[in-house]
Amino acid sequence: MQSNTAKNKVFLDSSMLIAAVLSSSGGSFYILSQWRDKFEFQINQFVFDEVNEVLSRKFYNNKEFKSRFMILLGLSKIIILNNSVKQKVRGLLELISKEDAPILASAIEHSSFLITLDNDFFTQKVLQFAQLHKLTILKPKDFILQNR
Repeated sequence: MQSNTAKNKVFLDSSMLIAAVLSSSGGSFYILSQWRDKFEFQINQFVFDEVNEVLSRKFYNNKEFKSRFMILLGLSKIIILNNSVKQKVRGLLELISKEDAPILASAIEHSSFLITLDNDFFTQKVLQFAQLHKLTILKPKDFILQNR
């Protein structure tokens, strides 16, 4: 029986997804495998492409990682969103790098949480901006501690 209560939407950064692909014993994998029915996990096309590119470039000898990524997407019920419009992304370039702006834009637009291992999201300016837009940015460990 499915519950009618809305799930909190959680945007996943590529760093978190890559960590989950590389290790099934870490916090990133734990969140995706254990809480897939508790939260609605989201990425955008930018994150999907970035994870595929990193896995191809850094682990070109290990095709298994790309397969694990695809399986993880399905088993964790990760929703792939369209990228945010370029105008929204450009508006964030004073806060964060052009590589991270598409992630922050989509997280603000669609989610309550952003889980990342990327320290660029933890500057005071970015955290204040996110809080102003009702987005909580956490590392996997902190997300686990907050939601136990």
